Amino acid sequence: MTIRVGVIGLNYGTRVHLPVFKAHPKYDVVAVCARTPGRAEAVAREYHVPRWYTDARQLIADPMVDLVSIASPPGTHAGYAAAALAARKHVVVEVGFVCDARDARVLANLAREWNRVGAAAYVLRYTPLLRHVAEVLATQPNPLGKLRLMRFNSLSNFLAQADQHYHWMWDAKNGGGILINFTAHAIDLALRWLGPVREVDGTLRTFTTVRSSASLGPLADDTGVATLHFENGALGILSHSAVTAHVSTRLELHGVEGSLLIDDFGEEALLSPMGADTAPLFAPPQYLEDSLGQSGLTGGFRVFLDRLAVPIEGGAPPPDLPTFAQGWEVARLIDAIKLSARERRRVKLDDIESGWLVK
Repeated sequence: MTIRVGVIGLNYGTRVHLPVFKAHPKYDVVAVCARTPGRAEAVAREYHVPRWYTDARQLIADPMVDLVSIASPPGTHAGYAAAALAARKHVVVEVGFVCDARDARVLANLAREWNRVGAAAYVLRYTPLLRHVAEVLATQPNPLGKLRLMRFNSLSNFLAQADQHYHWMWDAKNGGGILINFTAHAIDLALRWLGPVREVDGTLRTFTTVRSSASLGPLADDTGVATLHFENGALGILSHSAVTAHVSTRLELHGVEGSLLIDDFGEEALLSPMGADTAPLFAPPQYLEDSLGQSGLTGGFRVFLDRLAVPIEGGAPPPDLPTFAQGWEVARLIDAIKLSARERRRVKLDDIESGWLVK
């Protein structure tokens, strides 16, 4: 069967969603939606999409759409996704998934109740190198041994300059900030690699004073640090800023037997055995065929679509598909970090939306 797709949000949607859906043999993009007058029509003509809308409700109601892919700002995600599920559509929601765990819980329960596929686009888990990392960590023994520490550090300048493209992210209510939109990917990986989190400490700051017409309310966080205390005793230290002159991203895993240093969300990695003088390149990444030779978010999204098609076509959901239930787990952690930052105290994860998800 061909899965007919409607895409809401044509900023990030035209960079990843539209071209990857269009290139995938299992999907057909039949409708797009953007609120800006003329934008939807221009994109539809460029990508040869037959229908376009400026009202997301019309796209959701379109009987020719099987799957709604939501790539608009996070403040709109919960409403659009709930409406799509109510219309008995399958739904993909881009990261940041939703702005609080209550919305994530509602969406997870609606998808289950109405037997629809709901997936949060935590697609970095599918990049070739990070897939390889997950497999290596699952082997016994693995070259790192028992994991003790995960470090994530992401620095960029895109909220420091008024001429950047991500104006919506400045707005706390609509955009959600860097924690929801970027560090959330690292939280998803941390939960997969190190297991459940018991407690968190968080500090969030807003250093930028840049405003635009899209930033009408309080400014979102642009800088932060969070410490995750895992149930197995390991620690995760996550730091981010979008107002630094230096630009870099690094993910580190440190275990009893060695360390793995991963640059740029999986472009290259070094494996350093304990006591070694050198850190050789990690084993070459597998799965490049699956992602059509692409890495990063685009390559991950391509493999994500392979997984997504399975339950939509009637098969059992792949165990690594990031469902709305898994999105709820990430959202709980984000809520806990926000609460810790507001109240300046350590927060137990069980205090955030515990037990509210229908199993």
